[in-house]
Amino acid sequence: MSKVNNEIAVQERREFGKNASRRARKAGLIPVSVYSKGKESRSFLIDADEWKVLSGHGAHMVTLVNGAAKIPALVKEIQFNYLKNYVLHVDFQEVDMNEEITDFVPIHAHGESVGAAHGGILEQELHELEVTCRPDHLPEAIRVDVSALAIGDSLHVKDLVLPEGVRVDIDPETTVFHVVRPKEEEVAEPAAEATEPEAINEKKAEEKEK
Repeated sequence: MSKVNNEIAVQERREFGKNASRRARKAGLIPVSVYSKGKESRSFLIDADEWKVLSGHGAHMVTLVNGAAKIPALVKEIQFNYLKNYVLHVDFQEVDMNEEITDFVPIHAHGESVGAAHGGILEQELHELEVTCRPDHLPEAIRVDVSALAIGDSLHVKDLVLPEGVRVDIDPETTVFHVVRPKEEEVAEPAAEATEPEAINEKKAEEKEK
């Protein structure tokens, strides 16, 4: 289940614009926006180090703590500066804990497949799964035991063990993992041109005899 105690403190953001955002990041803070159904968006700042720890779990559901108020929210978008490796901005979507939500969660393989241990290659066809559930049932990831997969075996959506209260709307026959044989090295075929010089030489020899 999602860890609803994934809490992070927020502080009101009072300055806006590029210069204000730069000053905030220099002070170790990240600008964030919280969107709510039927309400205006709100802007806050969160501690960059605290966010690094929280996001390191792969958390999808978090609780934003604003003084005495707590805002349950989904992580919707994280903007990165990839050159300098830091977070520019985070968008959250406030949720109602009594209403179902739909979100994508990653699928992770667990264990070493029998087929891979015997020279096969484990391939993952589906890397994330769209699930519907209440916010407090949202898993951070779906772990799949692939240890029983032999070469030629497949594991499908219908084989996944989903947490209680979580459902999916996808073809149950969709392949998630399968184990294939490694591609054999192509054997070089002898060049067809190799016999051509021999045929030409034989023709010349016949002409000389005549």
